[in-house]
Amino acid sequence: MAAVLISLAFIALRWLLGRVLDDGQPYIILFIPVTLSAFFGGFGPGLVSVLTTIACADYFLIPPLYTIGLPDNRVIMATLLFSAAGLVISALGEVGRSAVLQVSGEAEVSKLAHEQLLANEERLQITEQVISGGVWDWDIVADTVYWSGGYRRMMDYPLGDPSSREKWVACLHPDDREHILRQLDAFLEQKLHNWSLEYRTRTATGRIRWIASYGQSFYDSWGNPTRMVGINLDISARRFAEVDAHQSEPRARTG
Repeated sequence: MAAVLISLAFIALRWLLGRVLDDGQPYIILFIPVTLSAFFGGFGPGLVSVLTTIACADYFLIPPLYTIGLPDNRVIMATLLFSAAGLVISALGEVGRSAVLQVSGEAEVSKLAHEQLLANEERLQITEQVISGGVWDWDIVADTVYWSGGYRRMMDYPLGDPSSREKWVACLHPDDREHILRQLDAFLEQKLHNWSLEYRTRTATGRIRWIASYGQSFYDSWGNPTRMVGINLDISARRFAEVDAHQSEPRARTG
C-alpha cells in the first residue's frame, strides 16, 4: 500500500510539472518512488511501484493523455528501459535493505548483550558485598588471572591494578605459604575438581585476613589442568573470634 501511495504521489507531482514544463521524459522523476519503495520495503514493494508508475504514466503523462496504450516505438522502448531499471533497483533495494536490517539486528543484539553484561556485573558486585568475597579465575595454560572488584577490595588492591598469580603467591601469609602451595600442587596432580581451603593472607596494605577459598578445576582430555575458577570469602571475623575465645579460655580457668 505504501509503495502504491508514494508512486501515485510522484505521478501527481509529475503531472503538475507537465502542465508547466514538459520535457518529454516522464519516467525520470518516477525512479524516485521505485527506489524508495525498494529500499524500505524490498523487492516486492519495488516491483509494485514499477507496475503502478508504468500504468499511471501511460494514462496521465504520455500523450495522448487519459488513454491506455503506448503510442510509438520510442515510448515503448523508454517504458521497457524503465521497467528493466526498476527491476534492478528493486533487487538492489532488497539487498541493501537486508544489509541494513542485518546491521541493525546485530547492533540490537550487541546492545542487549551489553545491557545484560552490565546487569550481571551489578548482580555480582551486590553479591560480593553481601558475602564479603570476590571471584577469581586462573587460566592455567596461559598463566593469567582474573580478579573481580570484590576480590580486589578484599585484598586492598586498586581496581586498575594488574592481576597475576605471582601477586597471589606474594600475598599468602609467610607462615602458610609453603603449605598452601603444596596443597595446590597435590590438588592438581591428583586431578581433583573441588577446591576448598582456609588460609591467611596479607593484603596490599599489610592487613591480615583469613580467607575461605572454594573453586572448581578443569582438565583437558589428557588430564592436564587448564583452568580454575572460584570465590574467596573473608572469614577474618570468625577466625579472629575463635582465636580470642581460645586465648581467653585458660585465663578464665585460672581466674
